[in-house]
Amino acid sequence: MKALIIDPSRSFQLFLGMFLRKRGLITDYATNENEAEALLNKDEYQLICVARILTSGDCRSFCFHLRSQPESSMIPIIVFTASGDLDTESYLALGVTEVFHRQDVVALDAYIVRLKTTSSSNSKRGGKILYIEDSLSVAKLLIKSLEQQGYEVSHFTNGEEALSFYENNSFNLVLTDVVLAGIMDGTALVRHIRDMDKNKNSLPVSILAISSYEDNARTLSLFQAGVNDYVRKPVIDQELLARVDNLVLNHRLLKELEEQQQHLERIAMTDQLTGLYNRHYLMDVAQKKIASIKRHSVKLSLIVIDIDFFKKINDAHGHTMGDLILTQVGGLFKELTRDEDVVARIGGEEFVILLDACSLKHAFTKAEEIRKALEEANFENLNVTASFGVAQYGEDDKDFGALFMRADKATYLAKDNGRNTVATD
Repeated sequence: MKALIIDPSRSFQLFLGMFLRKRGLITDYATNENEAEALLNKDEYQLICVARILTSGDCRSFCFHLRSQPESSMIPIIVFTASGDLDTESYLALGVTEVFHRQDVVALDAYIVRLKTTSSSNSKRGGKILYIEDSLSVAKLLIKSLEQQGYEVSHFTNGEEALSFYENNSFNLVLTDVVLAGIMDGTALVRHIRDMDKNKNSLPVSILAISSYEDNARTLSLFQAGVNDYVRKPVIDQELLARVDNLVLNHRLLKELEEQQQHLERIAMTDQLTGLYNRHYLMDVAQKKIASIKRHSVKLSLIVIDIDFFKKINDAHGHTMGDLILTQVGGLFKELTRDEDVVARIGGEEFVILLDACSLKHAFTKAEEIRKALEEANFENLNVTASFGVAQYGEDDKDFGALFMRADKATYLAKDNGRNTVATD
């Protein structure tokens, strides 16, 4: 980030510059308005710091001038004052962003932290906005402002067309006027969008409404319909863009949080070596499948697989090779099973396959198919075999643990039978 400091006092320039540089900002200096404008025409800044008293007098007219210029219209402007008695509102009304006392470094520091965070987020702009406005002249100006900030805008003049388009597309923000051409007004549009979000089971889109109404009842109805924020007409571009930025940022952060949560959930139920499901997930899904087959009289079978003499592979070739073998074997099991089957590694060299809607006979056939494929495969020039135990869930099984014990017992029977074979309980 880069800041422009405009102050007649060289000592305050140096003090403020040192303060900002410690917080990661690059600084340029100007002692008067002409020097400042020359620098603004030559370079880009993300912050303008102005002394309340400039060489020409009070800075308010200069700040208003900065706001009217394209190169500085969107840059935050903070004013520094040595006075404790100041009509702050008059400065804010002319476009000043914040007013700080020269000695209030705590408040300034907090502001810089927020500004850097916002600036970092704004650098990631590029969100998609669905914009509904029936006045083409108004829409044209706002679309231009939004596109200049990096947003992709889809514009419609009525709620019906916008809703149809929203159904098959995703957006970071919906921006709608309350009064629209057509049968559907903005409030009804918001309600329909919220219903769609529920049906999609997706993260709700941020919605910003533009309203010319000032009564509390209408404002309340907007929030009850599901808007996140609203602005009143006449719209001030800077305020609207700031609210758009905040809502898009919030939506992006919520999306990232949702993705992180899903990632953590995947980690919690996945074996990190093979990418298969782990014991925790297996126990959870098995109980659900058992409850389902009891209601629908569907068969459920389990295959327990133990790699033969795996310790010898680790001892002879190292654990890295052993891990590679386990990963490739797990991939083979996944390749030879259906999407609805659950393939899990439950520890060491032991795997299980939970076969949905599968009888003992068919489970045995599947286990034999996998056994032969494993025997014929060549993993890193090594021959790998396994012992297979198969069992079908029965009326005497109280839970998944009982089914597992029977299939595991069959695995030991396969080992006793010479390994590289399939046995049933």
